[in-house]
Amino acid sequence: MAAVSERQIRISQIGGRYLIFDLDDVVHIRRHHSTCAVFTGTMPQNPTQNIFLGLPIELYAAEARLLLDKKAAYLVDDTVEHLSQLTTMDSNARRAYLTALKAQRKTAQLMFDDAKAKARALHEHKRKGNMKNLSDVPLNDSGNAAVGGEDLHFESQLAKPVPVVKTVPAPAVTPTTSNRLITAQASIIPPQTPMQDPLLAFLNSKAYYVTPGLRFGGDYSVYPGDPFRYHAHYMANSYGWNQGIPMLDLVTSGRLGTAVKKAFMFGAKQPMPEEGDAEEDAAANVRVFCIEWAGM
Repeated sequence: MAAVSERQIRISQIGGRYLIFDLDDVVHIRRHHSTCAVFTGTMPQNPTQNIFLGLPIELYAAEARLLLDKKAAYLVDDTVEHLSQLTTMDSNARRAYLTALKAQRKTAQLMFDDAKAKARALHEHKRKGNMKNLSDVPLNDSGNAAVGGEDLHFESQLAKPVPVVKTVPAPAVTPTTSNRLITAQASIIPPQTPMQDPLLAFLNSKAYYVTPGLRFGGDYSVYPGDPFRYHAHYMANSYGWNQGIPMLDLVTSGRLGTAVKKAFMFGAKQPMPEEGDAEEDAAANVRVFCIEWAGM
């Protein structure tokens, strides 16, 4: 547990978005901080890809703030950091960075070559297996194989060219992070801290997993465990304590939640007389209610 508390992940602020590029960081916040975020990256070889997205992941502003408040992350302005590092990097550091990229490229090339060799060996094994089975097939008077009263003209089949596994050059390797370029020891320029969402902080403190809830008609979809293993139990909306909620919104949200087999949750943070302390827990004094449409 000590290692978990000591680890700080890097959140990159780019164009007003909060992104995480390191796969180890993505695994860490999902496993230890119940934070999934949303995959937004595409493959360099298929930039129009719109399903099965990959790194980086994008955090809600409130999710980024939650990780910052928990001391689990630090926030940097990536544009400023990169420009600063590139302009101050000496020749030795630049050479080391380029050498590391070439080593990564070579490692990937070896992996691609190994995968192609295995595919070729599998194809040859299957082809030889088919050739071996020909000796077990009975022949008719003309010398062709006969199965079930029908002639199988293997000679014509064998005359066809054998398909060959297509070999393509290994694609260029795009690093998912710039950790070799910008390290944790780089000068960190803190951008503007995002706003808190007390309801999100409250749900996270109860070990719920939260994902965007737009497809279910709410702010959040709330899961009792990792979304890979569970369906969402709630759709949730966050409100201010004194914010009015139209009755029509309660009815429509309650019915929609029931239609998608979820309870509709809404919550807000109750202000306290001593509120204003910068160190106050964002999840404290949050009240939540659930609505389910039981019948007419």
